[in-house]
Amino acid sequence: MAKIEDLIKNIPDQQLQDDLAREVAKLKAGKKFGLVFEEHLPENAQIPSLPVKPGARVVKRGGNNRHVYRVLSVASETEVVITLEPNGGENGTEETVPIQELVVIKKFGEPIYPSLTPVERVTRAPGKPYHTLINADNFHALQLLTYTHAGKVDVIYIDPPYNTGARDWKYNNDYVDSSDQWRHSKWLSFMKRRLLLARRLLKTTSVLVVTIDEHEVHHLGVLLESIFPDAYRQMVSIVVNPKGVTQGRYSRVEEHAMFCFLGNATAIGRGDDLLTPEDDENSENDAPRWKGLLRSGTNAQRKDRKNLFYPVLVDPERGAVVSTGVPLPFEEEPDLDSKINGFVPAWPIRSDGSLGNWGVGHTTLRQLIQKGYVSLGTYDPKRRTYGISYLGKRIQAQIAAGVIDIIQYDEQKNVVTVRYKDIAERQIKTIWHRTTHDAGAYGSDILKSILGGARAFSFPKSLYAVKDTLGAITREQPDALIVDFFAGSGTTLHATMLLNTEDNGSRRCILVTNNEVNEKLAKELNGKNIWAGDTDFEQHGICESVTFPRCKFVVNGLRDDGTELAGAYLSGREMKEGFEENFEYFKLDFLDHDEVAYGEHFEAILPSLWLMAGAHGERENSENTSQWYIPTNAPYAVLLDETAYTAFKRKIKDRADITHVFLVTDSETAYQEMNDGLPEHVLQTRMLYKSYLDNFRINTENNL
Repeated sequence: MAKIEDLIKNIPDQQLQDDLAREVAKLKAGKKFGLVFEEHLPENAQIPSLPVKPGARVVKRGGNNRHVYRVLSVASETEVVITLEPNGGENGTEETVPIQELVVIKKFGEPIYPSLTPVERVTRAPGKPYHTLINADNFHALQLLTYTHAGKVDVIYIDPPYNTGARDWKYNNDYVDSSDQWRHSKWLSFMKRRLLLARRLLKTTSVLVVTIDEHEVHHLGVLLESIFPDAYRQMVSIVVNPKGVTQGRYSRVEEHAMFCFLGNATAIGRGDDLLTPEDDENSENDAPRWKGLLRSGTNAQRKDRKNLFYPVLVDPERGAVVSTGVPLPFEEEPDLDSKINGFVPAWPIRSDGSLGNWGVGHTTLRQLIQKGYVSLGTYDPKRRTYGISYLGKRIQAQIAAGVIDIIQYDEQKNVVTVRYKDIAERQIKTIWHRTTHDAGAYGSDILKSILGGARAFSFPKSLYAVKDTLGAITREQPDALIVDFFAGSGTTLHATMLLNTEDNGSRRCILVTNNEVNEKLAKELNGKNIWAGDTDFEQHGICESVTFPRCKFVVNGLRDDGTELAGAYLSGREMKEGFEENFEYFKLDFLDHDEVAYGEHFEAILPSLWLMAGAHGERENSENTSQWYIPTNAPYAVLLDETAYTAFKRKIKDRADITHVFLVTDSETAYQEMNDGLPEHVLQTRMLYKSYLDNFRINTENNL
């Protein structure tokens, strides 16, 4: 814009100059600085569970979501009349089609009224809260969570589709590939809608983590800056495939994790900075170990490493190594008695008296001597040489990284004294390089072992990479609530439970994933007239065949067929032990607005109330409930008849564990009066069914 303005000033015609200046000013007013993309691409979701009825927007089974129809009327018990939008039936061609060939869709941003349908639960630790898995499109699940968990979440960890161009995700029921000119705008629109909802879940002090690779990392960074302008943002690069994946000119070994720290949230290490080379020979509680300079084992004879046979110059009076000589030609024998430059030479002589070689070259050793990294030992008269030790590459790297401190330098002996830094002083680096972060060995292989079959999910995360991520940001929050709405194979829950075993924590996960069936299998099933929503179709989806089984199996320590999980975690804990945790699986369904308003879906919204109250205890059946509903073990209660408020309040007063109360009333005034009279141990109240309906009525795209 600045260049255009300069050019305009050079136009001799003043009137033309003024006219152009005005038009440029208009452009500047609408110009965005930062991320620019087409934000209003439509996004729809197919919802097979909703009934096909007049007024509904539908698509034909097997098609995409771009050709949308409106149901005009019912033609018979099995057929309806439809017309292609946007004609709305005024001038469009009408068709009569079987209901079974249609599926209802919802435009993202339309009011929806979600509920949770329980599928299965595992209870191994009575008294602890339940982890939860929700089978749903994550946008609609996030809408539900804005009702149950707004401002309550400590950590959101997500691994969204990377948009590589390899048909790895869908937009409007179509796979997005590299030929799609709107590929990046679709991905950004897709992410923005979800991140705006996610922002409402986070506490004022909390952390959002988004993993990504190079295809969208820069776009994501600017998007996060626009949605979380007050956050402290930082990127970590994690080596997840040491072998590398060849992509163009370089072989990629890493992916990235974008951290958004809100409020006072921070990362806390625990002795491992996740970058400094690991030394299996050293213990963090001991002094760093010096290596012997004389090579042992294979290739340890002079003939094996001819250039590593040279004299090391020693000053016995000072007890110091001072320098090195040059390698002795192989055909020459060393003179063990003559000094070199006034110093005693130490030659690499083995315990049997044969000639050996040193562990490093003479030039490298000379540099280490200058740093004080070489120490003189005692003289061995049998071998007629000295013992010499030095600090190896790993110790040198740890000194450079600040993990090891040089606490003293002895000028006479020309040698340093080193020690490990206190664990509390070590800061996690922004490059993570650990063998345990290998997504093959600790992701795919672990998942395959758990499910007991062939590869069922592409590119699962390393269990330990996710554990290290969550550990860094929840180390001092053993009761953190963690949400993952791109849950994939369920690694986040697995890592959370493993982290809990380390500090006896009670961190809790809410996972959300869809039940997408891979493209090839979906086409095969459709060819057999088996469609999304059918049981025979859904059983092959990600959630049903991977996420749910994994979560259940690792909690129980065994599969449904009774076979125990093999292997052990790096901590030594056997996988067959499972975890002392609780877990419940739900499917997301949708309710009718009017039926909710009339109280006809009380049972259907109970799981949402239970989830809001912390997912504690049993969700008992509400049959024969008349004036109130107070489960025996869960910490919430519902007043159904406001005329019974006084008796209800007495019961709540006797239940000090109840933290959440829901009051059914149409009157704001009555609600406020009842709320004011509740005991102090009640932390949160809601007005049913108004709060539920209002939340999803206003929770539309225009209000995000």
